[in-house]
Amino acid sequence: MNVVFDTEALLIFYLDEPGAGKVQDYLEMIQGGEVGGYLNIVNLTEFLYILIRRNPDLAVEKERNLRSFGLEIVPVIDDELWRTAANLKAKHSLSLADAFAAATAKVKKAKLVTGRDRIYKTAGIPLINIKS
Repeated sequence: MNVVFDTEALLIFYLDEPGAGKVQDYLEMIQGGEVGGYLNIVNLTEFLYILIRRNPDLAVEKERNLRSFGLEIVPVIDDELWRTAANLKAKHSLSLADAFAAATAKVKKAKLVTGRDRIYKTAGIPLINIKS
């Protein structure tokens, strides 16, 4: 099984909000090689800028920690990926970062780990809702 994280799921983990334990379980499975894990660079950018606004030093530490789990950071150079994101954004009520998270899940044939599954329901992406 492969998983992709949206930004919210990672913020839930790093801000220790309800559902953090489920995110940690998936990150540890990735680190242990039991599950493949992906994060789109657009979502990493969103994750970092949100944390920088709160505390720049903490943001750098959290990014370093996140990378230590062994997630593959997916760049936006693959035509299939960015075209899929564009189509998802055009057809569904998704932010640009959410469209890239969903597109990454679709292209990588992975489940999307999220805390807000309702925004993705119409996009036909397999989901793991960490808040349920």
